[in-house]
Amino acid sequence: MPDKPLPSSVDAECSVLGCIMTDESVYDKASAWIRTSDVFYDKDNQRVWEAISVLHKAKEPIDMVTVHNKLKDMQMPGQEKVDSYYLSGLVEDTVSAATAQHHAKIIWERYIQRQTAQSAYRLFNLSFRDLEEVNKTLESHAKLITELKELHPSRKKDIQTHINDTLENMKSGNNIIQFGMPILDWPAGGMTRKEITVLGGRPGHGKTTLMINIVDSLLSQGNKVMLFNREMSNTEMLKKIIVMKSKSLSYFKVRKNECNNGEMKTIEKVVNQISNEYKNLIMYDDIRTLDQSMREIYRYKPDVVIDDYIQLISVEGKKDRRFEIEDIMQEYKWMCKQIDCSALLLSQLNREIERRIDPKPRMSDYAESGVIEQTAETALFVFYGYNFDSDRYDQYTSELISSKTRYGQTGSYTMGFNGDRCKYYNSADLAREDVTRVLKNSSKP
Repeated sequence: MPDKPLPSSVDAECSVLGCIMTDESVYDKASAWIRTSDVFYDKDNQRVWEAISVLHKAKEPIDMVTVHNKLKDMQMPGQEKVDSYYLSGLVEDTVSAATAQHHAKIIWERYIQRQTAQSAYRLFNLSFRDLEEVNKTLESHAKLITELKELHPSRKKDIQTHINDTLENMKSGNNIIQFGMPILDWPAGGMTRKEITVLGGRPGHGKTTLMINIVDSLLSQGNKVMLFNREMSNTEMLKKIIVMKSKSLSYFKVRKNECNNGEMKTIEKVVNQISNEYKNLIMYDDIRTLDQSMREIYRYKPDVVIDDYIQLISVEGKKDRRFEIEDIMQEYKWMCKQIDCSALLLSQLNREIERRIDPKPRMSDYAESGVIEQTAETALFVFYGYNFDSDRYDQYTSELISSKTRYGQTGSYTMGFNGDRCKYYNSADLAREDVTRVLKNSSKP
């Protein structure tokens, strides 16, 4: 072979191995491209992959400790060991798990380039020998080309596989995740796994409050929920949740730290309740980028991901906001398909709504509405008219507007709402009754 180094990407190799030791589910994605350890250019990386493959086949946990132990078990006499420092370096240099499959493809491509170069070089040398030997080499080279083509991973599934998947889905009924709130479930039965629901509203119209009511309902059904708080801190979000769960506290007083001794006792009681009931809730308020978000989602694989709100997500390498929103929506769409979950994305609306005679939101009010409308399964708006015109609209009535429902009906539905209780109700009358109940209880000696 010439002195020119053979094609390789050791960085991609290290990235894939580190990702797998961080999140073992990455192995299935990577192995679609990496069929053999020979695909790795670096010899140590080859051995690490072999150890990981043995652990995966045995259905044993895959992490830095188990891989290191398996490497020691598989070490041949006279072979240099792969130490724990090397493995820790792979883990420390790990990038987003969402890119692992792309890096595995790079490893495969470099392997194909090496194999092709080696075969072509053999063919070149043999071309100066007798014709019979050259013909044999040509046949061998043609075989190699066919084998290399067949190495490319196939996504083909026969129709019976698709039918069986569909029947299983219909029997189990677990493709729908209900909001657990009748008005939200009415249009389409709930959220569909592998799909995105977008909830939009102007500031002060209660979309974050509606979101925490949804979180409470999802958790009560046993779902695992991941929540990205981009606008509020986890602490402030928990204050809202505490008020909502208390059924009596005032968010205005809690927010200003004006609670009396009796109210503090209520808070302590509710906190204990939340500790037990919210074990399946994962919350973040310190994740800024899309890649970091996807890494956490792929690691924990929740049933529902909720993002409040998408205009605050940073997308690395993008300058135009329109393209950033496009990347965010598409990344969420494919993530939902890959881990079989639903996503509820909160979105800000543009200011044009405030200049119209009719203040109710519509699809064109979404910032970057085109990509949101195309990607979302369901597009919802929350409209609290009292904030817009207190003389015209009822204080305890909020409106849910379903402008797009791929698998159901569009329409407008009224709900009861009390912002100070951080609570939504099935009707405005129930909201009023709750206020009356709290006032009566507070007046008792």
